[in-house]
Order: sequence, then C-alpha cells, then structure tokens
Amino acid sequence: MKNNEFIRGKVPITKEEVRAISLNKLDLKNAKIFIDVGAGTGSVSIEAAHTYENLQVIAIERNNQAIDLINQNVEKFNLSNVKVIQAYAPIDLDVKADGIFLGGTGNNLEEIIKWSKDLLVPGGRLVANFILIDNFYDTLDLLKKYKFENIDVSLLSINKLEKLGGRDYFKPHNPIYIISCEKGAESENDK
Repeated sequence: MKNNEFIRGKVPITKEEVRAISLNKLDLKNAKIFIDVGAGTGSVSIEAAHTYENLQVIAIERNNQAIDLINQNVEKFNLSNVKVIQAYAPIDLDVKADGIFLGGTGNNLEEIIKWSKDLLVPGGRLVANFILIDNFYDTLDLLKKYKFENIDVSLLSINKLEKLGGRDYFKPHNPIYIISCEKGAESENDK
C-alpha cells in the first residue's frame, strides 16, 4: 500500500518500503493473530489486515491523535479484523500471537520484549524498527538475553528522487534498523 492511501496527520508513519520489508519478515500468510505495538497511524496494522482478511489484528497505541488516525484508516479501508486499543504496552491480553511488530516502545523496551516473548506462539515472529542506533543495540542485546532465535538485522536506507533547482537528486531519509527474530520452542529453563 502506498503512503498516500492512508489518512495522515502529524503522527509518524512506517514508510511503505520499510513496511513492505517488515511485513515480509513477519510472514503473516498463515497467521491468526498479529499485534502492532506503537501503531502510530496504523499503517502496519491496516496493511496486514487488508492483505490477510482472516488475520485478527490488535493495534496498541497510547497517543490520542494516533488512535483517531488508526480508527479513521480502519473505517476508510472498511476493515472488521482490527481491534484498536489505547494503552501503553505491555498490557494484559488473553491471546497468543503469531507475529508482533514493534514500531514504538516508549522507553518501555525490556518489559515489551519480555511481554512479546510471553505472547508469541513457538515459532512466532517479532519484527522491530528503529531509527536510533542506541535503541537498536539495546533491542539486539535484549533479544539475545531473552533467547530469541534466528535474529536477523537489516539497515535500510531509502532515498527518494526529488527536484532541486530544476534538476533531480535523491533526498535521503533516516536509515531504519529492521530486526526480525522468532520465539523458539520453550524448554523448562525458559519457563
């Protein structure tokens, strides 16, 4: 989905190229439940719900403006498989998720990583996006600490062709760290 298809405000959006790679790494084609933490405009939730009609999507966001935008986008795309929760993760959920996306963690990173591991089914995928290198390293360390498996990291640099003085140039956007991993099978030591 293109960024211009979404109703947008001043809330950050996961750019379409980053969203495409992140959703691919989440591998949701056979998933039943997907959780989007720090959902922002809801672009990841909306595209996942739109692409996979049998997927139940839970979008968690704390910002009032963002909640309004998510709800507007759910309505615009006529989606019945998105549940929007205004909260500061982690929260109590009575589900097991096949995939979790971390778009924002609000200085609650370790608690959200532990919570994500508890909510994921064995083999469930976690994908996180960061623009700050410190958050990337903190997340990488925590994923290792909590024994996530198959950790994969990409650094994505997007440049868009724009006009400058009547000529073309590639305007750079912030590089994005994309971390993907999965919850392994639990052993007695992990419980």
